[in-house]
Amino acid sequence: MAIQVGIIGPGDVARLHVDALRAAGARVTAVAGLTQGSAEEFAARHEIPSAIVGADALLCRKDVDAVVIATPSPMHAAQSLAALEAGKHVLCEIPVGMSAVESLQVAEKCRRTGLSVMVAHTLRFADPWLRLRAEIAHGRITVRHIILRRTMMRRANKNWSGRPRSWYDSIVWHHGAHQVDLALWLLQGDCPDASQVTVSGLVGPLWEGNNQPMDLGATLRVADRGLVSLSLSYHSSVPVEDALIIADEATFTVYGGKILKAVDCTTVAPASFDVGGTPADARPGDLEVAETDRMKFSALQAQDAEFVAAVREGRMPRSSVQDVQATMQILERLAGT
Repeated sequence: MAIQVGIIGPGDVARLHVDALRAAGARVTAVAGLTQGSAEEFAARHEIPSAIVGADALLCRKDVDAVVIATPSPMHAAQSLAALEAGKHVLCEIPVGMSAVESLQVAEKCRRTGLSVMVAHTLRFADPWLRLRAEIAHGRITVRHIILRRTMMRRANKNWSGRPRSWYDSIVWHHGAHQVDLALWLLQGDCPDASQVTVSGLVGPLWEGNNQPMDLGATLRVADRGLVSLSLSYHSSVPVEDALIIADEATFTVYGGKILKAVDCTTVAPASFDVGGTPADARPGDLEVAETDRMKFSALQAQDAEFVAAVREGRMPRSSVQDVQATMQILERLAGT
């Protein structure tokens, strides 16, 4: 029998989950929104049988085995706990909480119930990062320094598709979570250890437009594994999402969903373990952004397929709530700076 999934939060990321879940063989049986109108509109557009007001009403349904929590970030922890209490498996959008304490509460509830809880750290499922992680894990790349950049314009309170929001995004707990988790996963594996990480960093001043920090700069030193430099901004007119992996064997650039390898100062080529590459002088542009978006959707499909498989097989998924505790602990340190 197909796994039956309910969606909590009929927003833009939820529509991606609907397609990915169906591709993985799950049935999307219900969607819950803040209003009947928003739920019904989403249900009609995506051919979902039931539209409901409020998460609690969805969690009571017998035709829901698992839920995707795609609501505003401050609601994630409480709704994950409520779903587990109701006996539902959980796929929670990033972040699982707005503090390390909230994250730990969800992890402990998961352990007590034995239910599957995945957090959508989608980059763990992206092809370029999987290739690099395999090279590092097998000792073919000795990393010295990882430099990660993520910039965008978020002064207007809109989401990634341009839709207005009623809540403000967090550069620490949202995009910071993606970048910190990626770095720790690359260097330490599926379940990183925060006790082996030294953290130095600062968040920017509160911006007068929303009273939120809009910039983050940090350095992580992972014991015996190298340095990580993070640069994030919500003030940038130029959207950038790239990485530089400096290793003994070569320097790798990840950009536009591809990996480039440089072995000296003049030669840049697609990495031998990659299927393609982008020009050495590539700069932010429509093509690269589109390629990154395609990479992320493929990663989301793989992520949701792993969640469905874990529920079906009665096991914890990769990128479980336990796996991301180190990330949440590091973010807690950065949030206090």
